[in-house]
Amino acid sequence: MKISFLTSGHYPYDDRIFYHMAKTLSDDHHSVEITSSKVSLKETSGNISVNCFSGDDIPKKIKINTFTKFLNEFNPDIIICSEPLPLLAAREFRRTRPGNVKIVYDITEWYPSEKNLTGKHGLRKYLAFLRLLSFNLYASSLSNAFIFGEWYKSKPYRFLFPLKPFCYITYYPDLEYIEKNEPRLLPGYLTLSYSGRISIEKGFGRFIKVINQIAGQNPDLRIRVKIIGWYETDDDRNDCEKLISPAYQNLDLSFSGILDFHRYLAEIRDTDIFIDLRENNFENRHCLPIRLFYYAAMGRPVIFSDLKSIRRDVEIEKFGSLADPADTDTVADKVMDYVRNRELYLLHCSNARKSAEELYNWEKIAPGFLRFIDSLSTH
Repeated sequence: MKISFLTSGHYPYDDRIFYHMAKTLSDDHHSVEITSSKVSLKETSGNISVNCFSGDDIPKKIKINTFTKFLNEFNPDIIICSEPLPLLAAREFRRTRPGNVKIVYDITEWYPSEKNLTGKHGLRKYLAFLRLLSFNLYASSLSNAFIFGEWYKSKPYRFLFPLKPFCYITYYPDLEYIEKNEPRLLPGYLTLSYSGRISIEKGFGRFIKVINQIAGQNPDLRIRVKIIGWYETDDDRNDCEKLISPAYQNLDLSFSGILDFHRYLAEIRDTDIFIDLRENNFENRHCLPIRLFYYAAMGRPVIFSDLKSIRRDVEIEKFGSLADPADTDTVADKVMDYVRNRELYLLHCSNARKSAEELYNWEKIAPGFLRFIDSLSTH
């Protein structure tokens, strides 16, 4: 079959789209093309065509028409869309094809999410929420099937569209890309990292507070901190840069912007303990953090905000713990427990990698993904 991926929110070499779904389909002898509106790019990587355009600054109607143009050129049998807007392009393409074209909505984000409502307040925020929600529900109705990244995000769609087929494809990494990583945590040294959007809401402020507490209370411990990410707004930048100003002689900070998939994995490989203290609000509480499974595959202990989604889907106690993200004193103590108790540290390192190898890896779910895609061609 010919299968097209459309995305208006991700770059073409996104790990889920390219390195997992598209690569698996290509290896199964399907013809695959990825079209993203984030960057102008036309190339072939392996057996996967990457055919993209820069559409962030063009009107939505032109963006939809451009997606449709690419679909007309590729002429796919199945279209997998990552956001609501590409679903409209898929519908336009399906109208012109008498064949049995199937549209799949791959849902990994809340829509509308808080970032869709940034800068809006009061009644304007409420009206924008209703407008975007209506748009998403209409776009969802155009799909023939759903792929869900996690259980909580599937609930409204399963309720509103009970007859549409669906499957769950969680954010597990392919261990082909993450080799076994022997523990290090050298005496007197500690390497930590933060990755993703740099914002207070995503936990950067609490992360820095924990780092400062550890550095201030343990002057003989040399701490290296890697910050890998981006600011989405000037407010994010202003709020977060104020927190970085305290300096300790035993603390080294380095900054990287957005890294591609392989560079990112290489950059975090020497992290000793992974910390993620995102705000425990409604949206985060019902989101399963993708990075959690990559951290487990790295074979390292994790300390995450106590989120409902993690409690439901991950045996976190085997290789880490959950914490109140506001209680940075306790989080700092948890980090130092690993520094002082090497036996506990090595046990959780071993358990993390073992959990990835036995439970949380792409090889476990790829066959189900292929069966689901193949089933669409028979309906």
